[in-house]
Amino acid sequence: MSNNFINDLIGALNRIVTPDIALLKEILIVGGMPEKTENLRYLSFNRYVHAKENKSIEFSAVAVLNNRRVEHWRLEGYHKKLSQMVFSTRWTRNPLDLFLNKLRCDSELMDIIGSANAHYSLLGIMQTDELEKTGLFKHKFRSIRPVVAIPGINDNDLKKMIEFENSNEIVKSNVRGIMVYRKVGR
Repeated sequence: MSNNFINDLIGALNRIVTPDIALLKEILIVGGMPEKTENLRYLSFNRYVHAKENKSIEFSAVAVLNNRRVEHWRLEGYHKKLSQMVFSTRWTRNPLDLFLNKLRCDSELMDIIGSANAHYSLLGIMQTDELEKTGLFKHKFRSIRPVVAIPGINDNDLKKMIEFENSNEIVKSNVRGIMVYRKVGR
């Protein structure tokens, strides 16, 4: 494993959030990169929190994807339909499972990942909590979205990747004590 892989992955994250670089480097070094026969490697627990007045942003790097194994990991046909039924926002409450399945089912994004010059990509989850006061009531909004960091991709592919991230955003709102999930993307 080369240190360049790690620096490239952290550099690709800078478009979204600037994580604790020393902590993320340590986690990537200890966890290691996926072997040639592994599709991905999960990372140990890490969380970067940035708070402002009424808003907090949490970022967690959750997995390193092996770009060279995209063809073996992509879902198509019957397997794609079955996984979309199982990993639906109606049934699954784990955002990581939802985002990994959406990524595997999106053939356009899988082509982008497979054609990238880098051997590895980073998958993360960004959660934004916002507290809004209106009169006597407080409204709490939580947004959970995937972050896909692919080093060295062109601007057109970057736009498609950002579109994927935005379209798979999940919003959880708390109005008068009732928590409601809803997907705001496609």
